Amino acid sequence: MVDDHDERETLLLRGSLDMCVLAILDREPLHTYSVVERLREEGFETGYGTVYPLVTRLRRAGLLDQRVEAGSGPARHVLSLTPAGRDGLRRWSAQWRRSVARVSTVLEATPDRGRRRVR
Repeated sequence: MVDDHDERETLLLRGSLDMCVLAILDREPLHTYSVVERLREEGFETGYGTVYPLVTRLRRAGLLDQRVEAGSGPARHVLSLTPAGRDGLRRWSAQWRRSVARVSTVLEATPDRGRRRVR
C-alpha cells in the first residue's frame, strides 16, 4: 500500500481552509501575515503562498473586508468578516459538522453494533 498521508492531508486542508480562515477572522480582525501565523499555531502546515490568494478570493466574494491601517512601518491591510462572511462561516460550519458526523458514523460502524458485514 502506498503511503499517501501527505496528499490526503492536503486534500482535507484544501476543503476546510476557507472556513478556518473565516473562523480565525471571526475572533478578531488581522492582517494576512497574522492569519498564517494563527493557522500554524493551530497545527496547519500552510504558507503565505496559499493563504494570500485565498484571502483575495474571499475578499472578492464579499466575505472579507479590508481596511488600510497606517503605522510606523508600511501600511497594513487588516481583514475582517463582512455580514456575508459571518453567514458563510455559520453555514459552512454547520455543513462541516454534518459531514464529520456522517463520516464518523461510517468509521465507527462495527458488526457487533448491529451492522451487517458485507462479504
